[in-house]
Amino acid sequence: KVFVVGVVLLIAFIAYSSQLVLFIPAYGGWNYTSLTTLLPLNLLVGMVFYNYYLSVTTDPGKIPVHWEPPSSLVVSKEITSEGITGPRYCKSCNVYKPPRSHHCRYCGRCVLKMDHHCPWIDNCVGHDNYGHFMRFIIYADIACSYVILLLIERVRAIMDAIRHFQPDTTQIIFMVLNFVLAFIVVFCVGILTCYQLYCMSKNQTNIESWERGKVEGLVKRGKIPPVNYPFDIGFYRNLCEVLGPNPLTWLWPKKMQGDGLSFPVTP
Repeated sequence: KVFVVGVVLLIAFIAYSSQLVLFIPAYGGWNYTSLTTLLPLNLLVGMVFYNYYLSVTTDPGKIPVHWEPPSSLVVSKEITSEGITGPRYCKSCNVYKPPRSHHCRYCGRCVLKMDHHCPWIDNCVGHDNYGHFMRFIIYADIACSYVILLLIERVRAIMDAIRHFQPDTTQIIFMVLNFVLAFIVVFCVGILTCYQLYCMSKNQTNIESWERGKVEGLVKRGKIPPVNYPFDIGFYRNLCEVLGPNPLTWLWPKKMQGDGLSFPVTP
């Protein structure tokens, strides 16, 4: 919970201290210029908070009680670091594990289509909250980039007018703090976003990405025959699997499609 509180405070500090201390005074209070400039920022921040809330509070996906893999289900066989395996059984939970599910030692249970356990949301990223998590980090990148652009514009205005007045020390401190914090978020979260987008475009989770790397190593060493990853159904359809069928609403919060127990596969 400490990390969650920290994330909320960080987002709030960057979003609101920059406006209250720097931008609104610079625009002479609330007027047409400040509204048209800061309204987009506040809408972005609202989406950051809402998608973060959904990421934290949405259960990533539970295996239904007494679930058993259908014998006819092709994807009951999976590609793991040991090659192709049949239906898997979790000895900790005493349940069969559906395709792409894994046991999380932090949550103490199996998670459907588990991507990774994220301490920043104090939750696993799994089938049911994967889309929320992706929208959260995307909006965080966009919002902080917007803050940085406004800060750069503010610095330019100060440099142009520095001969006529002395900059306020408090504003300079907040300007530096906001720039450093926003840059760190854009850099660190940006790297994560790029990697997650890459995985999403391949329709693979973090865990599956690591396992594919191990499988490729086994294939190169001749330990197992070449295998095809079954869940990569094409770039566009891969994105639709996580963000929804309509590209116009990809960044709008919505419930994930499917039940997390079976997935479309390549023919």
